Amino acid sequence: MKQITSLFILLGMLCGHSTAAEAPAGKQRSLLSADKNKDGKLTPDEVSPALWKRLAAFDANGDGALSAEELAAADKKGGEGRKPGGATAAFEVRQFKAENGRALEYSLFVPPKIEPGAKLPLVLCLHGAGGGTDAARVLATPARQAVHPCFVMAPTVGERGNRWVDSAFREGKGRSVLPELMGALDAALRELPVDPDRVYLTGQSMGGVGTWGAIAAHPERFAAAVPVCGMWPPEDADKMKRVPVWAFHGDKDNAVPVEGSRKMIAALKAAGASPRYTEFPGVGHGSWEPAYATDAMWDWMFQQRRSAP
Repeated sequence: MKQITSLFILLGMLCGHSTAAEAPAGKQRSLLSADKNKDGKLTPDEVSPALWKRLAAFDANGDGALSAEELAAADKKGGEGRKPGGATAAFEVRQFKAENGRALEYSLFVPPKIEPGAKLPLVLCLHGAGGGTDAARVLATPARQAVHPCFVMAPTVGERGNRWVDSAFREGKGRSVLPELMGALDAALRELPVDPDRVYLTGQSMGGVGTWGAIAAHPERFAAAVPVCGMWPPEDADKMKRVPVWAFHGDKDNAVPVEGSRKMIAALKAAGASPRYTEFPGVGHGSWEPAYATDAMWDWMFQQRRSAP
């Protein structure tokens, strides 16, 4: 019971509900209570998966654990200033102002070590309606970077109701941010040592829709795409058939119908493409968790190179 109480204190801290007077004591009690091996750090195996998913955003050095200093920094922030895409503390926040006068904020992960003259791939990760992208968090972990070092961009659509692309699916009052998104990508490619033939795109839910829409509008820009629980008009399959695709969906998805992915895969095959598709039986809308835990998908993605026009 004491541990459960302490974890709730910690959650309250991170959400900005603790007072300045009680935060230090609560923070120390929470850390000491949950730190089972008493090594002064909090690790994923010491808390529930759901709780760690929230805490991981404060892992500043990306070592897969939270020190007392990192928890103190989280408490100091008081839960304010969530990074674009729900990115972790390992990301820096940037802003790009497009020619249309609008600005787009994004979180950027830069690998800690880049060999002189090396050009690394870049993965553009589009969040869902909730504002988070699991792909960006996964790609920035030390384990994943050790296998596939890369730059990671996690932008935000900004105002509520905005979307990545113009789409008839749950169209709201907001606007598409695709022009700013492509402009920000161009700017990143000019500034960073990125291999332009290894720019990849993935997104979950609303970001999955955005992934389909972006490769329909700009197929020449991407080496591969991984739309997760997304959908798009199958009539556009011919526009994107040159882009390697591996799509994911849960067959029990009540938010974005699984038929959206099934029809797109069928349309791409009819257009002459060879897409990959994984459908998780019994999985609902959260199919991004098993999708981004699929090592084979990441290995496949980083093997792809942009086709010549």
